[in-house]
Amino acid sequence: MSDLQGQNKYSVYRKIRYDRTYRPLGKMSWPRVVLGLVLLASVFFLSGTVSGFFAARGSFHTAERLMLSERWMERYRPEFKAYLAAGVLYEDGDYEGAYEAVRAIGESEQARVLESAAAVKLAGERLAAQAYDAAFEAVCAADYERLDEGLRAEYRAVCAALRDHYAPINSIEANEKLKVLASLPGGQGS
Repeated sequence: MSDLQGQNKYSVYRKIRYDRTYRPLGKMSWPRVVLGLVLLASVFFLSGTVSGFFAARGSFHTAERLMLSERWMERYRPEFKAYLAAGVLYEDGDYEGAYEAVRAIGESEQARVLESAAAVKLAGERLAAQAYDAAFEAVCAADYERLDEGLRAEYRAVCAALRDHYAPINSIEANEKLKVLASLPGGQGS
């Protein structure tokens, strides 16, 4: 206490408080910095942030592989895990399974985009199998505004093929379907 002689007790208390408040927590070293970065990266992987980045760009297999803990995702982000599962089905070409899986997810924008994409692909498959009524239902379920340019072209092609199929048929049902196709955003080839 010889350093503090000649000072009043309040300045001593202020110096003690200052030293306690502004002292460093520990010496920063490279191992601590690396450990901190590894822990931060593991939080991003565990929380699904990295998986969400890849899923938003359509790489669902990569997003699923980068998911560190499936149990954590099932517990805290079940909608996102279901979205990834539907996206994997979509990437594998199981458009009907992807469409049904994404319909069960809920009301998120990502889910609606994937649902519309799966509906267009499903309509194309059903059209190729000459299941025209099923293709009509699938193309009507797609939201044209949520499709990217490639899928919009496929949507317009399916609508044109359905119009060509229903045009020569002279029935009330075929005329109703033609009216619906004409009212769809991409239905007139626009």
